[in-house]
Amino acid sequence: MHPHMPPPGPETPADQVDRLATRAIIELDRLAKCGQDTRPPHLAQLSAVLGEGVQQARQAQAGSAAVNRASEVWKLREPGYLRAIVEYPIPRPGSTLPLVPVVLTWAILGIAEYSYVKDFTSIDAVARPSFFADWMTQPLWRGPVGLSFAIVVTVLVIMWRHRGPAKAQNLADDVDRVVHRLEVDLLAPLAVLRSGLAPLQVAEHTRQAAVELSAAARQFSGATRELAGATTVVDRLVAGADRLIATLPELGKQAERLAEVREELDRTAGVITSRLDPLASVVSDVSGAAEAAQRAVDVSERVMSRSFEQLVESRSIADRHVGHTEALAAAQAPFTAVADVVAQAAGRLDSTSALLQKTVAELGKVVDEVNWLALVSDGLRAADDQHEDNR
Repeated sequence: MHPHMPPPGPETPADQVDRLATRAIIELDRLAKCGQDTRPPHLAQLSAVLGEGVQQARQAQAGSAAVNRASEVWKLREPGYLRAIVEYPIPRPGSTLPLVPVVLTWAILGIAEYSYVKDFTSIDAVARPSFFADWMTQPLWRGPVGLSFAIVVTVLVIMWRHRGPAKAQNLADDVDRVVHRLEVDLLAPLAVLRSGLAPLQVAEHTRQAAVELSAAARQFSGATRELAGATTVVDRLVAGADRLIATLPELGKQAERLAEVREELDRTAGVITSRLDPLASVVSDVSGAAEAAQRAVDVSERVMSRSFEQLVESRSIADRHVGHTEALAAAQAPFTAVADVVAQAAGRLDSTSALLQKTVAELGKVVDEVNWLALVSDGLRAADDQHEDNR
């Protein structure tokens, strides 16, 4: 502190109002991250009201006649006055956003169930796989992985959509706490300033009474209009009650007729029930026949499948037989050629054998002739007849 400056005096109520208002405005600017020129409308309005209140508080402390008991500064003492100024609507997320994951889950499950029913209805219940086992084998967008990914994405989107409103709500709560504290702190200095006002004069009492009477008259006029409207509604209700009383006998007759119709409907329902028993048995027989036909169709399908497999196998055997026949014919061709050659050689051998026999016979005759010549040349000692026999 400067040595030549006089010590500061005690803080006056007007100074307290100024200090509390300035501190509150600084705190609100810090929370809202704004300045004097960038304040939102509700904070700018609060700043203007507090500035006017500080000015009137200094005037009241100075004893100015411009400040009376109806001045605006005393409204700062009213509970909730400043809090009503800073109250403003905040953005809220859609109330149906949390239902998006539920709808998405049931939609994907419905698609998976439809696919399961379409693929496995014709298969026996014992042979068909379970729904969850089939669901695990579905493509990514229809399986549990796709569902989990979709739910995570939707939850992240919902959280992001709630982030802004939650931040705005937190800011509004902080502002409300600051302004509420300001209202509490302003109560004491404003009470001190108001106690310093001059007592009310008769004219002031009359003026306030006139103001209150005018407000009461306006309220009474509104209540009168509402009462007139209510009277009209009551008259309408009375007229409706009279019409209702007049129609009570007719309603009794209608009730009796309705009871008769109900009895008739009960009898008709009994007849229908008795007639439905044969129909139920027929439906049961038809269901049994349908199941038998289904089993026959299944057996026929298996038999046709086996027949088709046997036909394919027979066709493959026939193809192999044709190939073997062609291979056998190709293998027999050299042997057939050799057999022809052997047959030709046998014919030639037969002709050669016949020629050889003929040659042998001719050779025998030649030998006989040679022997005869030899006998003649040696001077056969036998008689001629003997020679003849020898010949």
